[in-house]
Amino acid sequence: MSVTALVTGKLIGDPERRTGQSGKAYVLAKIVAHDGDADSLVSVMAFGSAADQLAALGKGDTVAVNGRAKVNTWSGRDGEMKAGLSVTADAVLSAYHLKRKRQAVAETGS
Repeated sequence: MSVTALVTGKLIGDPERRTGQSGKAYVLAKIVAHDGDADSLVSVMAFGSAADQLAALGKGDTVAVNGRAKVNTWSGRDGEMKAGLSVTADAVLSAYHLKRKRQAVAETGS
């Protein structure tokens, strides 16, 4: 089961471009999101234009990601069960993209 989620936070590293076995390109990133009590680590995968937007960002950039979210569970090295959130991004938005869009609009309006 998956749900649609909007996650905001900061990138904890530079996004990584990869290519799947089928030859389809994608981008992976990790975001730290503050949920009110603690920080949560969110894994993000993006394809197409969302991947291009995510790849343009770097470590420490603030980003909002909208997409299909799944809760994953696994056994840690210490043997304890852990949980995490992964999102397949449909849309990516950051201050960087807003600034570029505003500049483009201003240039075409002049």
